[in-house]
Amino acid sequence: MENAVEYQFETEMSAYRFLNTVKHVDAEGLKVKFGRSDHHVSVKYRYVVGVFDSTLSTLDDLARELGGEEVA
Repeated sequence: MENAVEYQFETEMSAYRFLNTVKHVDAEGLKVKFGRSDHHVSVKYRYVVGVFDSTLSTLDDLARELGGEEVA
């Protein structure tokens, strides 16, 4: 199952840091790119079915550390 989430940051630099850090997260089928603007980062990955998948929690924590938040 594929999951997609987008994060918004106050600055382009924070978004870029998040983008580059997330590229190294161990997640199945991970795709990371800028989203709606250079202040947004779009992340897609395949959710592991049948086991606890902490990927979204990891992404949320990292975004929060860099001043970002999930957007709809």
